[in-house]
Amino acid sequence: MSAVITYRLIKILSKLARSREKFLLVFFLAAWLTSTALFYLSEHIIAGRPDVDIWTSLYWAIITMATVGYGDVTPTRGLGWAVAGLAAIFGIAVYTLFISTLADRFLEATVKASMGLGTLRGKRIIVIGEGPICDEAVDELVANGLAEETGWIRETMPKGEVPVEFIVGELNERTLRRGGVGEAEKVIVCYEDDSKAIHAVALTKKINRNVHITVLAKNRMTMDILEMLGANLIIPISILGRLLASGGFEPGVVRFISDITSAREGLDIKEETISMPTTTEELESRKGVKIVAVERGNRILYPSEAKNLRIGDKIIYIDKAKTNEKDPDKNP
Repeated sequence: MSAVITYRLIKILSKLARSREKFLLVFFLAAWLTSTALFYLSEHIIAGRPDVDIWTSLYWAIITMATVGYGDVTPTRGLGWAVAGLAAIFGIAVYTLFISTLADRFLEATVKASMGLGTLRGKRIIVIGEGPICDEAVDELVANGLAEETGWIRETMPKGEVPVEFIVGELNERTLRRGGVGEAEKVIVCYEDDSKAIHAVALTKKINRNVHITVLAKNRMTMDILEMLGANLIIPISILGRLLASGGFEPGVVRFISDITSAREGLDIKEETISMPTTTEELESRKGVKIVAVERGNRILYPSEAKNLRIGDKIIYIDKAKTNEKDPDKNP
């Protein structure tokens, strides 16, 4: 019987040792109750002090362990002093263990975050993927003031400094859950590998069916698959080929598109949903912007085709960028 009890005790202690918080709690309670029992024994039973009951002993033990020592309850000579010294040693040990545990947890969290091994929480936008296109997407989100709301899920450690919180892991459900996909509102998948893009979208929809997904695709077949999986906006990589072609004989068009698609340049193109009926002329006059298109349902209309704006219409307009605004006189 004693061997069974010893085995179970060792098993319980080994479990506690693996969790420093649980071990600290058990150690604190054991030290407190032991100090209480010894003080009650030495003062109430041996010294015969009727004013020292169990509640007074509990109070004295916790105060002595905290090394406060108000002096309202004091031990008698001899055994009482020995108990007081032991309680003080217990208190210092508990305090030291608590501080070291707290410091270890902070250090562990900091190291994990710097190596991408932590967990992302409270991120509204999650970027999944790596490469130049992902780098540009993250930089643009930061330029729009969304650094605190953005998280990045990568498969490898970044080489330089990253402007947003990130995690590193294989492209699987566990990594995406650790990256906060389940609580995100928007996910941007920027893999240049179509198979990875499909895999990322499928996992994302499995975890969070209501999330809005924007994804990059190389070919028509991939776009069809991504659409079936529930991707909300699929951007064909072939658009880069169109820009390259335009750059050969209409370089100004390419410069203009590059400018308005970045908040880091002089102009920025934005989208806004109409919440009350109005007209394009009235809105342009009130906001001081230029409306270039209106999205109604799944159709893109010229402003002249949608002069009377309805609730739910989305206006696409050009405005000055909030950051790094350029002086038009210096850059004609």
